Amino acid sequence: MGAISNVFRLRTGGILARVVVLLSLAVYSSYGGGCTFPEGWTGSWFLSGNPGLIAINSTHIQSKGECSETESYDKFLLYDRSDDCYRCMVINEKHKYVLQYKETYCSPKDSLSSICELITGDAPLYSMFRKEPRPVPQQCPFHPAPFTFTYNRGSGDCTNPPSRAESCTDDSRLLLRYMACPDVPGTESNVEELVCLATWKEGSIRYLVGQISQVQRRNSIVSDEDTYRCFVYQGQHSDKGMTYYVAQSGDATCNGLSSATDGSRTMKLTNSDDEHNRCHFPSWIVDHHKWYSLDRTHQYRFTTKNATLKIMNADGSIDEKRLVCHSILEHKDKKHITLIAHVTMGCESGHACLKFYRREGNVLELQAGSELTEVAQDACAATHQLPYITLITTSLVPMRCPIFGRYSVLGSLADRRRRRQQIAIGDSSAEGSGAGASGGGGEEEKRECSPGEYDSASVGCSTSQDTIEFKSPCGLSTVYTCYGSWSEGEVGFLIAAPIARSSSHPRTFCFMYSSAPPALNESVAGGGGGLLSLSAVARSCDRRVVPGRHGDKAYNLTINGTCEQSSKYNSLSQRLAPAAALVVALVVACVR
Repeated sequence: MGAISNVFRLRTGGILARVVVLLSLAVYSSYGGGCTFPEGWTGSWFLSGNPGLIAINSTHIQSKGECSETESYDKFLLYDRSDDCYRCMVINEKHKYVLQYKETYCSPKDSLSSICELITGDAPLYSMFRKEPRPVPQQCPFHPAPFTFTYNRGSGDCTNPPSRAESCTDDSRLLLRYMACPDVPGTESNVEELVCLATWKEGSIRYLVGQISQVQRRNSIVSDEDTYRCFVYQGQHSDKGMTYYVAQSGDATCNGLSSATDGSRTMKLTNSDDEHNRCHFPSWIVDHHKWYSLDRTHQYRFTTKNATLKIMNADGSIDEKRLVCHSILEHKDKKHITLIAHVTMGCESGHACLKFYRREGNVLELQAGSELTEVAQDACAATHQLPYITLITTSLVPMRCPIFGRYSVLGSLADRRRRRQQIAIGDSSAEGSGAGASGGGGEEEKRECSPGEYDSASVGCSTSQDTIEFKSPCGLSTVYTCYGSWSEGEVGFLIAAPIARSSSHPRTFCFMYSSAPPALNESVAGGGGGLLSLSAVARSCDRRVVPGRHGDKAYNLTINGTCEQSSKYNSLSQRLAPAAALVVALVVACVR
């Protein structure tokens, strides 16, 4: 019985202790024992008229006090130790970056409900905007841009000439180009950039908080008071598009905004009736929604019902350009199209001329004008030659190479050894010392042999006739797979990639080949025979590259015979070299 009594006393004592703690907490809370703010409020906040930023943590609001008591998630009783007084704050989270509140004056201790009843309906409403951590902008609610708009700053509507609102590459930004109206006082030409930070809705009213910067005075020092603005907006659909009515606050608060037609500045944004709403890229381009530049540094992605092209870094990190199809000028045989696009780079925009070419295999080429024009019809007026951008997909399919045969490399170590042997044979006939000369060549070959010193090559000699292989006397080799070819006049183009790829070398190349120029015929082949020049470029099929003359690395090849595995092409190889050596100058950017 004694043991049972001890157990009973221990359990009873534990229960009593917990009851005492709960009662103490209740009493403590009733006298303002403490509370906490929502975790998402912790950080630094901007408040108009307040010097510096306001810091909020789990229990304190700087300059307001510590959380003493709370009710219904939005009413807080704060104790200000410096003045030994209490104030009620009714705080509403409109957005994770926007807090709005009303408050009482600091007064002696009383219940939360009694102090909060002192807040009247017409009490000032304060807005705080988060500064740290740095807010992440969100998509602006005004779309699809561009818009023309009128505005009013209290002295009448500025309608002629119309102002213009244009989207930026980043959908969270909008460029506002204000025009000055000669008949409306107080209007002026100006360019502002709006960064949209937060939106919310109260009943039928929609709010936006953003930051405005003066594009023409970017380097000037401005304060948060000058940049934060609140907007009320309302959208209306019509047969002609979308119209937005927008009212803007006159300072860094949301005060004085009751409707989309009443504010320090009001605007009416109307969709521009641009032709690109009826223009689309052809199916032979958008069948693959993602294309890559030849060196894989940029991605070309078609979106939005095949009317928009986005150009960005290959990893998708930074949007660089957005091109929207405006109008098609020429479309030939599903292989060539010329069109005008509306181009957006950052917050700059204009019109540019684009030309797409469909090549063999999953290969496109693009010519894009670099200068933007305000008038669409002027974009393709220039006749100068535009550079080519070679685009490929991730699903390249091996194809037969357009060149076939086995070759020796001129200018290689083995070729230099043969030339020295010929000279040594002539010397030995006169001096009787040919063996010593030959031995010296062997030692030099061993010393000079290094990666990239190829002495032979075979083109299209694999079973599927879709590879190019270069071999070195060191036992090293590089093999490329052919993925498609085409020709322009006397110049041929081939897209190929090494089978063994590494991160330090480009993955795909453009090989360009043509008949060798007469000077090369004479110097290499003694003035006779059919000759061919070949170059490889890593970035694109650059028309400025002369086959056999330009490139990172050059090799001259002489034909040794046809591919043993492909008798079908024996006659072709024989025609290419009927009497003398066939010369192929090869430039391969990845051999080193």
